[in-house]
Amino acid sequence: MRRLLILVLLAMPGAAPAQTETEDGLGLVERGLGIIAENLWSELGPDLNRLGQDMGGALAGLPPLLKDLAALVDDLGNYEPPERLENGDILIRRKAEAPPPPPLGESLREPGDPALPQVPVDPDQPEIPL
Repeated sequence: MRRLLILVLLAMPGAAPAQTETEDGLGLVERGLGIIAENLWSELGPDLNRLGQDMGGALAGLPPLLKDLAALVDDLGNYEPPERLENGDILIRRKAEAPPPPPLGESLREPGDPALPQVPVDPDQPEIPL
């Protein structure tokens, strides 16, 4: 985090310092910023790559779930705006004049279905039962 702050401070406009070119033709400030960026990437790169892989896996499982959700909800115009109860629950009521909801069919998955994407578990973090 400290390195990111230094990078931001160095990138801010200000009085132009006298620059001496290095062997590769870059000024000292450009060379220093390059070194800071390389160090930042070497520290954060593996974590960002792992995050990208995890997000890609999670997003790959979304289309079937969104299809199931669309079958359950049918038309959003058939529902009242959400209301929050005192205990924190959020309640979304179906309008009285709305047509009956469509049948669920067999395409909906049960919560324990192995076809559902599994959320990765970090063994170093405590698990909270819901």
